[in-house]
Order: sequence, then C-alpha cells, then structure tokens
Amino acid sequence: MKSLVIGAGGIAFQHCNALKSLGIEIAGIYDIDQKRAAELAKKYDSVAVNSIEEILPAVDMVHLLTPPSKRVEYVKKAIEAKKPIMIEKPVAVRREDALAIEALAQKSGVPVMVAFTQRFRQAYQTLMDLYQSGQLGEIINIYSFRIGSGPGFSGSLSDSWRTDPNLVCGMSIESLSHDIDFLQSFAGDIVDVGANVKGTVASLPSFDNNSNVTLSFAGGAIGSITASWSSHINFNLRGIIGTKGSAMLQGHDIWDFTELRVKLNEDAEEKVISVNDIFTEGSAYYEENKYFLACIQEEKNPICDAGVGRKVLDVSLAILKGK
Repeated sequence: MKSLVIGAGGIAFQHCNALKSLGIEIAGIYDIDQKRAAELAKKYDSVAVNSIEEILPAVDMVHLLTPPSKRVEYVKKAIEAKKPIMIEKPVAVRREDALAIEALAQKSGVPVMVAFTQRFRQAYQTLMDLYQSGQLGEIINIYSFRIGSGPGFSGSLSDSWRTDPNLVCGMSIESLSHDIDFLQSFAGDIVDVGANVKGTVASLPSFDNNSNVTLSFAGGAIGSITASWSSHINFNLRGIIGTKGSAMLQGHDIWDFTELRVKLNEDAEEKVISVNDIFTEGSAYYEENKYFLACIQEEKNPICDAGVGRKVLDVSLAILKGK
C-alpha cells in the first residue's frame, strides 16, 4: 500500500518512520516549502511532488500533517479521490473548518481519522483496560496535569508553526486536544467548561501557554486539566478517582509515563506498576498507523474520527472563551 504525505514538518518524521516500519510505501511528499519536502523525501526514499492531484490516483491513503489552520481544501481533494485520511490533531483551528471536515467525511463514507496519538500508548491502554474491567467502578473525578518547557518557553520563538504569527493557535487548541480526548475517551462528552488561560510570550498575545480548566461530563463525573508550556519543572500526571478504586499514571517528563499507581477498595496498600512508556521512542505513532491501516482494510470507521476531533475542538474553544 502507498501513502501521500502532505506536510513535511517535524511530526512528519514520526509518521514516516511508522509507515516504513509497517511496510507502507511513501509514494510522495507535498509541502508548500518545496525544499523541506525534498529533504524529507530523500530521507525516506520518496519524491517531492508539486501538486497532490498528480499523485492522488496512485495512493491508497493520505497523511495530512499540515498546521491545523490549513486543511479543509486538502480534505476535499482527498475525499473526492476516495482516499482515507489520517489528520494530525487538532482537526482544525476554526469550528467551521472542523464542521466542514466532519460533514465531508460523513457524506462520503471515506474513513477520516484524527491522530490522537495518546490513545495508542501502552500506558493509556493499561489504564483503559483497568477501567473497562470495572475494577475502578464509575468515574467520580478524572484529571490531567502536564507541565514542562514547550514552544515559546522563556519567550523564545523557535522555527515552528506553533509560534508563527500567521499560524499560531496556542496550547489550548494544539496541545490540550490530547488531554481533552484522553478525558472524554474515559468519561464521555464534556458538557460544561470553566477556564483560566494565560500567555507569557509578549510578542504573541494570542499564544496561550498556561491553562487551568474545570470540566463537567454528561455522565455526572467532574474533571480538570492543568497544563503549562512555561514550567521550568517537567511533570506528567493523569488519573481517575472511581467509586471502587483510584488509578494514577505519572512520569517526570511532560510526555513520559514511568508508573501506574492503583488502589482499590479491598486493597490495604496501593500497587505500583512499572509502565516505562517513553513517548519519544515513537511506538505510539506505529500503533496508531497500524490501527489506521486496519480500519482501511476492514472498512470500519476509526474510533477517533472527524466527529471526535470536532468535539475536542469545541472544548478547546470553550476553554479560550472562558478565559
């Protein structure tokens, strides 16, 4: 099978590595920066293409990895060609764009998957298996606490679309999409949002990089998100407080998990389980692409489809509105 990669930024390396490991040919790479496309193509024995139309008929899928504000037209072209699409999260920056992508996917029946990579991590699956076993009972409180030095740290603007004034969308849309999807995948739809949001990069007033969020879920649970890209200390914590027990994933990096702590009603002491889930090793990208390939082959709709992506964006926008 063959894929067309649209967007040759940093995240493209992770997806290209995963595709190569899965035996998927990278038939072409397109980017508005032709030099960047050529460099990526050379690394993965592919070719840089001048337009996506010239290669769409020859591929089996599309990996859409552009900044999130530049996607609707690419989705239209891929769907017109009946090519399944993996879209890097967040699905879009504007709600109207997310709705347009969702409508295109629903009308066409072409699989569109939003790449919420955290769902495909070993630590996430371990926690999900524990929750689905019923051992934790019903969720009372679910939370995400993730802090560290991210884009714009100490006011430094790196060569990244995240801090490009023409493309910037801020942490609440770009990165909190992971946390929102994580929480909703356990506790169901979020129905109420309260938030305080703050940016620390004076030259980019629209760039938020700190958020404190309170959430209410349709099933009655409450939740919270604390996140920062301007913390000098790194830490990562996700957890569930249930009616029968509590569980907590933690790690000493903004992305990594090293252990799962669990204590059930009947336990005298908590259990500490080593998970050693290091995000930079890239296994989650392999697993999500493996799942996407299975969805194509089995003609099934991905669990994190365009509708899920739109719901996540709705929460991000509510966070920014609540600031």
